[in-house]
Amino acid sequence: MSYTAPDPEQFAGMEQAYSYMAPLAAVQIVLPAFTFSGPVTQISRIIYMNQCNPGLIMQVGASWLQLAEKYLAASEKLKEKTGEVTEQDWSGEDRTAFDDKAGKMDAQLVVIAAFAMHVGISLFIIAAMLAVMVPLMLAVAASLMAMAVFYMAVKFVPVIGPIVSENVRVVATTVGMSCLGVLEALDKAITVAAQALAGFIGANMTASWAALASKGNVINPLDTIGSTGFSLLQGLSQMALRNLMAPGRTGTGTIGKFSPKLDGMLARQNPAMTTFLGGQGVYNIGNNINGDVNADGDGERWDRQTGVDFGGLDYMPNTFEGQAREDDSAPQWRDPDEYPEDTEEAGA
Repeated sequence: MSYTAPDPEQFAGMEQAYSYMAPLAAVQIVLPAFTFSGPVTQISRIIYMNQCNPGLIMQVGASWLQLAEKYLAASEKLKEKTGEVTEQDWSGEDRTAFDDKAGKMDAQLVVIAAFAMHVGISLFIIAAMLAVMVPLMLAVAASLMAMAVFYMAVKFVPVIGPIVSENVRVVATTVGMSCLGVLEALDKAITVAAQALAGFIGANMTASWAALASKGNVINPLDTIGSTGFSLLQGLSQMALRNLMAPGRTGTGTIGKFSPKLDGMLARQNPAMTTFLGGQGVYNIGNNINGDVNADGDGERWDRQTGVDFGGLDYMPNTFEGQAREDDSAPQWRDPDEYPEDTEEAGA
């Protein structure tokens, strides 16, 4: 076979390392945001908005690429098996109909493989960009944290304390402005890339559905409304909560455009928002440690069982997901009435 997908397990080490980077940045930016404010508060917003694990995203991307590999392998196997039956073995109208059906099935396998490959590559692109962003956030937060600790240590020293601490503040603000410019540029680039790739995936999905329909596999969107609707609603609600709790409001966001008064009220709570940012970082670090030590620990917690995770800003119970995906059952490869299961095959 010409195509071999990467093994998701090869990114396991990366996933584990990155699981601590973004949360650590969230924890370390709290004191500098309180101490220096200004551009440092804006940096805390970027750190909050980019809490993620690029290693996990790459693992998911590799799983999509593996799915593409399996569909391509199925295509090659189908060609191999159908090719074993020569014209001398079987010919006529039934053979022609069989070849036509096999050709359509092969085309469907290739279309699905192409879509899976597109999704996997898109996730790899985003993960690669975030793999640069997250360590940079951690480095910036750590350096500002060191300045904030030094500032607090010398601030109350008699005679020289106020002068030295003010110089540290000036340096920290200057460094913060420079780092903010770099982080904003990278954050914007990631946003633009993500939006473009999402648009490509949406267009490719539509094209794939049309291609499958032309080969006899018509997909009714109503059949997927439950699962896709749930996933969309869950994603939008979590994004809304993330934006609502983000520190560093400037009045130029969505809330500021529609309700300046509400945005102003939230802006006055920025210290609380920044504290929440640090608390969420600690919460995520605890989750990661628990997962490393006890892989089944998270599953035993009440919030994991109910699907309500306040610390992760995911308030929509996942218990509904099973109901929403009831129609997503495994496909039936044979008509059980017309082609009952062979006794020999059933006992295998």
